[in-house]
Amino acid sequence: MTASPRSDANAAPLRHLLDSGRLIVCVGPGGVGKTTTSAAVGLRAAMAGRKTIVMTIDPARRLANSLGLDDLTNDPQKIDLTEALKLTGKEDNGGELWAMMLDSEKTFNDLVDRLAPDKGALKRAKENNIFRLLSSALHGMQEYMALEKLHDLYTGGYFDLVILDTPPTKNALEFLETPGRASTFFDERIIKWFLPNRKSGLLGRVFNPGSIVLSLISKVLGESFVNDLVEFFDTFHYLQETLQQRGELIEFILRDPLTHFFIITSADPRRIKEAVYFHEKLGQLEQRADFFIINRVIPRFHPEDIAAIDDADLDALLREADHAASSEKISALRQRLETHYLQLAKLAIRDREAIASLATKVGQEALRLIPLLGEDVHNLTHLLKLSDFITPLDPEGRAVTAKG
Repeated sequence: MTASPRSDANAAPLRHLLDSGRLIVCVGPGGVGKTTTSAAVGLRAAMAGRKTIVMTIDPARRLANSLGLDDLTNDPQKIDLTEALKLTGKEDNGGELWAMMLDSEKTFNDLVDRLAPDKGALKRAKENNIFRLLSSALHGMQEYMALEKLHDLYTGGYFDLVILDTPPTKNALEFLETPGRASTFFDERIIKWFLPNRKSGLLGRVFNPGSIVLSLISKVLGESFVNDLVEFFDTFHYLQETLQQRGELIEFILRDPLTHFFIITSADPRRIKEAVYFHEKLGQLEQRADFFIINRVIPRFHPEDIAAIDDADLDALLREADHAASSEKISALRQRLETHYLQLAKLAIRDREAIASLATKVGQEALRLIPLLGEDVHNLTHLLKLSDFITPLDPEGRAVTAKG
């Protein structure tokens, strides 16, 4: 970690991605500040003049908290950058920062509202028990609806850059695998079992495999459930083509050269190991991580440094903070300070070893280190400080484009 974020020459390639990319997917372990870092990346891009939106599909409210907001909804919300511009002394260059939190149920309802062939079909859909289950409780629906919302934001034409904050590793992998599954969400081979065969004659209806399947399901789950199921597929089969097209387009977008993956982690060896696992999984999906942003890196503490300071000198420093303290209290404070320092030194060594191990696998140039800042991020002032460690603005307030 460098003493100043502005002295890091490796920041230029990351600035180039923020200046030219269309989609940045932020992935990584849980509990490492991923959502806050995603917001900081978005703020940096917006301050560099780009219309940027950060969308989180993590149901926790960390994105709203990091932006100093009480809440976010399924609709994009514009963030006031007046304070950030004032703090940096920059003029408004047209950049915008927007944020939203995915609501999969509302997104699914909106999708059905747009695609229903008529009001009758829409009414039947909203009254169907299977629809209610699917829109609110079905495992994987969040990932499917994230694709739908990502599609809208990416193709809508307003935003220059979309930053996607994914859930922790396992769920993020499910999201990345979802585009390939979207085309089979309403598989024709399954749907035809549940749709009335209006074109066939009596024999076709009697010996229709779907009729046999429905009869078996009816005996197990009841006729009412089967009626709901048949009505659901009869009403919703028009979604099949749309979901398939969305899946194919998102697969194309995820492989576009202007799409980039940031793996966000901490220096904890367990989190580093998880980040490497995700890196390997991305490779299996024919993707690659452009950068590893490592949060909460403990500064360089060396055990010999504290040992080299005379006890009397430490006591004098502590007494300056509390002139009325007794000698016994000062001695106890010194011992606590020494113990705490040695613990930090041990953790700092552990962190450096884990980071060095990661560098051997992915290259030192792919790493961005953010120090342990000692404060939570709850407003744009704190977020701006964090973003400066990710990549600083140049003197003109724009992201510097890497040459060559």
